[in-house]
Amino acid sequence: MLRIDPFFIATFLGVLGLVHSLLKPIPLPTNLQECYKFRSFNMTPSDSDAIRIQNVCFRNYEYKQIAAGKVWSGPNITQEGINYIDGLFRQIFTEAREVERYYSGRRHKRQIRRPWRYRQEVRSGNAFRRFANCINRLQNQFVEPRDAGRNTYQTLAVFHSGPALDTAHDGPGFTPWHRIYLLLLESACGVPIPYWDSSVDHDMGDPTESVLWSDQFFGNGDGVVNRGPFRNMRTILGGPVIRNIGTGDSALFTKDGVRAVLSRRNYEDIMEPKEGAEYMFSLEGHHNGPHVWVGGHVASLNTAPYDPVFYMHHAFVDAVWERFREQQRANGVNPETDYPATYPDGHGPDVMIDFRPYVNQIPNSFAMLNFIANLVRYEPFPACDNQCNRSPHLRCDRTRRAPTCVSRERRGAPPQMFQAGAASRSAAFSRTATTRSQSLAVAEAAGPIPAGPKFRSSPIRDTRNRASSIGTAPVAPEIQAARAQVRRVVQARVRRDISEATGNDTFSSDNHQSVSSLQRSFTNTFLMDGKVDLKRWVYVPIRIVYTRSPNVDGIDQTILRNVDLSKDSCQAAQSGALKVFVASNGLNYYGSYKEFVIIDERQPVSITTTAVGIKNPDYGEGEVLFTAYDSCGRPCRPLCLTETKGQQKYKACSGAFKISSARPEMYRSTYKDALAGDLLSQNLFDTYSYYSQTPITFACDNNKKWPWEY
Repeated sequence: MLRIDPFFIATFLGVLGLVHSLLKPIPLPTNLQECYKFRSFNMTPSDSDAIRIQNVCFRNYEYKQIAAGKVWSGPNITQEGINYIDGLFRQIFTEAREVERYYSGRRHKRQIRRPWRYRQEVRSGNAFRRFANCINRLQNQFVEPRDAGRNTYQTLAVFHSGPALDTAHDGPGFTPWHRIYLLLLESACGVPIPYWDSSVDHDMGDPTESVLWSDQFFGNGDGVVNRGPFRNMRTILGGPVIRNIGTGDSALFTKDGVRAVLSRRNYEDIMEPKEGAEYMFSLEGHHNGPHVWVGGHVASLNTAPYDPVFYMHHAFVDAVWERFREQQRANGVNPETDYPATYPDGHGPDVMIDFRPYVNQIPNSFAMLNFIANLVRYEPFPACDNQCNRSPHLRCDRTRRAPTCVSRERRGAPPQMFQAGAASRSAAFSRTATTRSQSLAVAEAAGPIPAGPKFRSSPIRDTRNRASSIGTAPVAPEIQAARAQVRRVVQARVRRDISEATGNDTFSSDNHQSVSSLQRSFTNTFLMDGKVDLKRWVYVPIRIVYTRSPNVDGIDQTILRNVDLSKDSCQAAQSGALKVFVASNGLNYYGSYKEFVIIDERQPVSITTTAVGIKNPDYGEGEVLFTAYDSCGRPCRPLCLTETKGQQKYKACSGAFKISSARPEMYRSTYKDALAGDLLSQNLFDTYSYYSQTPITFACDNNKKWPWEY
């Protein structure tokens, strides 16, 4: 029988252009390798530290690549915009040093400007009028070229969208991130942001009749905002700001909610993630209520800042947090260092506050310092004891068991019904709801707002609310193009098209992954250097060799007749199955992809294959870094396919590869083909076949080394 050398076939097909895809192992970039060494210096290797160091170092590497202009940073901000934001940060840090000297007495206080950021309740004095004037100025100011299509206010608003939301919400990074964000807008304004204590509106019979929803303050809350100082506000899509107040299932801030937060001792007690009864103590959870209640653009994460109500609401959130910090100091807890020991991905103390595409190295821990907190002072919360801050727009309701400040109603509003029962209050809402305004009709006729996902419901419901008549749609492409990266939740239509085109039907609309959740999958954005284009992606098969962890007694449970799951060192699932997560991240291109495989942990060793997307070399050569870890939090070691004395063998490597259009073929154009092609590979680690479809294998074992050491 005639035997044809497979290398001859690969070469011949390469000449014809049929085989053209080489992955060549390369060393880690120098600054990434140096970061690994620096952060692991003098440390005993541990699984949790390894994953944390990998995440922090790659994020810092990516930031530097963006800052150097070597990697796409999104079309949503020009160099002029970056320079403007950079100037605001310099202003904040310079001012913080002055304030530090002011409070320390190191220089005579007459030589230093008194801290000017005194945030008052929105109904106090001229606090709101000054802020509204600033917003209108920013709305008519352009720090970027006119062809960028954004005014200064919109330049700032785009930061609260896309991947930044992964570090800004659902974890302890929530309050530091938004504290810095408020300081940015405040610095641009030159006047303090007033805080909106919405609890004084919640305590009205009908909060939708608050004086705040009048021309004197926020303007109308029923549909298109066409009255008040913000009537000319526009979103990045060019349309008006939309509200739908008094809708949804959530309450505004409540006195009970604030008391619940302030009843806790440690920062982790009031931070996400929280479920069940613990959710009542979540500051972010109570913050969600006004977002949902106001409705419209404010109800969705990607578009909330286009309505200035967003900043006044968050100023109150920050005020509650600052009062919590004051209580901590009184109780002997240092709020500067009281950071949770465990936290979701993207929320660690060393994680940089993410304002992509603008890059500034500010970790969460820095925003926790008094150095930053001392920039701002707050007017006391309105209370009957302080005569509701002497505001003519608030009044003390002494008919209650505990007298409390409530907002006055706007002119022409129905009489308040403080002593009315729930049925009467609902009737008041119904009367308001049936009076359909033209602005609401216009908003409803425009259809669902293309803003993407809404905020989670708050811990406290308000049964007086009505159902929203303005829905939300998947986030608009224009919003995607205006931010640093497509948000993790992509449009349902795109997910369907991707599933059909790639042969991968595992996509889901939920990208919040629990390592023990076997029924969930990842949603990849398929963003490559600023474009969502499936042709820019190809797929490489990756093999996983998984070795089961011993139990807490150091014994492999697979050799025991009766397995005691309570002694399992990994409590991820206890179902006989777990996940191994595999990711690719561009080193010299902007793009990431994540996938997982299911492992049978009942076996001492499991071997399986998945496929991960990388840059298509037809669009330029690229460099990529592969990483992997399992549900137990163990990082996996990369083994690269190399040739030694005419034989292909797997050897420990960096996990970094150069992607070129040279041969032989090592990946395919679809997810399905990449997995099918792997069936041609005959052996696990050593093979003579040039058709081996697994250029990299991850060993997930109990090796006590740093995964980047090879």
